[in-house]
Amino acid sequence: MRLCKAGSVALLAILGSATLHPTSTWGITIRDDQPDSSYLALVASPDYASVGSFVNSWGYTGSGVLIAPDWVLTAAHNLIAATSGTFTIDGTSYSSTQLIRNPGYQSGNPIGGYDFGLVHLSSSVAGIPPAALYTGSAEFGQLGTFVGYGFTGTGLTGWQTVDGQKRAFQDTIDVDFGNPSLVLGTYFDNPHTSSDALPLEGCVAPGDSGGGVFITVDSQTYLAGVISFVAATNGTAHSVYGDFSGFGRVSAFVPWIDSIIIPEPSAAMLLAGTGLALLLARRYRRVNK
Repeated sequence: MRLCKAGSVALLAILGSATLHPTSTWGITIRDDQPDSSYLALVASPDYASVGSFVNSWGYTGSGVLIAPDWVLTAAHNLIAATSGTFTIDGTSYSSTQLIRNPGYQSGNPIGGYDFGLVHLSSSVAGIPPAALYTGSAEFGQLGTFVGYGFTGTGLTGWQTVDGQKRAFQDTIDVDFGNPSLVLGTYFDNPHTSSDALPLEGCVAPGDSGGGVFITVDSQTYLAGVISFVAATNGTAHSVYGDFSGFGRVSAFVPWIDSIIIPEPSAAMLLAGTGLALLLARRYRRVNK
């Protein structure tokens, strides 16, 4: 078990460029001894089709996850100072009608949690199943698959180039940043010095913000986290070997998500009875494990 206390790492909230002046997206870094094609093949699984790119009104590009036909879950910091946004998935772009940040979010305090935002789309996404939300409590120790867009590089170089590809990496969720009820993470093991490195291990980088962390329970894949930050112990979080990937736990925020996506029914809605319940079940899926 890895325990990473808040005071022992230098944090870089995923806000864009290395100087924190966001102008473009960034993406995951990978092992230097594994082909990039393996990470691209991993993300091609239908399990991760719900992840798309999100561009806000002032040009910052991050990621987001479709959780209902017309709702996207992303990082709250993707929505700072934004008045609108565009979500692109499977080659089709959808404009937003509403941007909502979690009221507990504090800019500059990624370990504090609450880095969750919701984007309501102007029309529903067809043909792509929304991600099912994980509401259990067994994330720690699970194999997590991190999915995002943008710049890439290796554990030796850090982020370097951009090609607009969606990539995924896998690592064991075994980092506790001192706030385990809201925030968990992974550690990017160096395969040249550690036997703990997994075959498709990697690290998040600025711009993967809002992307998904998925776990598989009983042969079903669920969205367990929203990518929030990269952290380092040496003062420079550059997504290299030894850096940490941090994410917010979806399970802790399902009540907040429910309060927005599934509002209290009106009298007219109550009359719909079973039909309404079936509709909601199709639009928004959750699991308790």
